[in-house]
Amino acid sequence: MITIIKNQSPFVITIAVLAVLALIVLMPTEALFNKVFNDDFKLEYVDLTFKMGLLFLIGYSFIKMLKIQTLAGLSKQFPWRFKYLNLIPVYLIIIGILSVYSRDFSQIELPNLILLLFGCLMVGFAEEYLFRGLLQPLFLKKYGSRKYGIFMSILLTAVFFGVFHLINLAKNDNVGQVLVQVVFAMFIGFFFGVLLLKTNKLIPIAITHGLINFFFSLAFLPGLKTIQDETANTVSIAPIILFLPLFIIGLLIYKKLDKKEIIEKLEIEI
Repeated sequence: MITIIKNQSPFVITIAVLAVLALIVLMPTEALFNKVFNDDFKLEYVDLTFKMGLLFLIGYSFIKMLKIQTLAGLSKQFPWRFKYLNLIPVYLIIIGILSVYSRDFSQIELPNLILLLFGCLMVGFAEEYLFRGLLQPLFLKKYGSRKYGIFMSILLTAVFFGVFHLINLAKNDNVGQVLVQVVFAMFIGFFFGVLLLKTNKLIPIAITHGLINFFFSLAFLPGLKTIQDETANTVSIAPIILFLPLFIIGLLIYKKLDKKEIIEKLEIEI
C-alpha cells in the first residue's frame, strides 16, 4: 500500500486527503457528545477537538509510514534554525488580543477558555501535519528538483490549504466571508510552508497556527460581549490585509532558502 501511495501523483493524494478531511469534518459526531454536554459551545469544541485529533493522528501516521519526517520538519537530523522567524506572526496574536481587550471577561468560564485553547491547538496541529507535514513534502519529492519546483510545491500546498476552507460553506452561507477566508488561508499557508523549509521544524509552526486561531476566536466565548452578531452578514477584506504581510515576508524568506539543503533532504528521503 505504501508503495502505491508513493507512486501516486501528489495531486491525486491531495484530492484524496481533502476528501477524507471533508468526510471527517462533516461527520455528525456531535451526537456522540450531546448526552454529556448540553452546552452548545462545549459541544462544538469537544467535537472539534475530537475530529482534529483524529486528523492529526492520520497526518502523523502517514508521515511516518511514507518516511518523510525530514521534509516534514520532524527529524532530529536537521536542527531548529532561525527560531526568531517563528515570532513574525505574533503581530496577529496581538491584533487578536486587542480586538477583545476592552470587553468584559468577568463572565468567562475557565473550562470554556481551556477548551477553546485546546481545540484551536488541535486545529493547528491537524492542519499543519496534513498540509505542511504530509502534502508539501510529497509535492517536493515530485517536483522539488525541477526549476521553480520548490516554489511551486510550497504554493500548490498553500492553494489547496486555502481551497480546503471552502468546506466552511457547510456552516456559513455567507459566500463572501468564506472566500475571504480562502484567500488569507493561502497567504498564511505559503508563509508556513516557507518557514518550515527555513527553520526545519513543524511543531513550532503548528503551535503558532493554533495560537493565532485561539486569539482570533476569543470573541466567540460565551459571556463575552462582542460585535459578532452585528457583523454576521457583512464581508470585510480586513483579514486579507492583515495576512498579506505574511505572504510578502514568505516571498522574501523564500529567496533566502538554502536550496542545496532542501535537495539534500530530498536525496535522504528517496
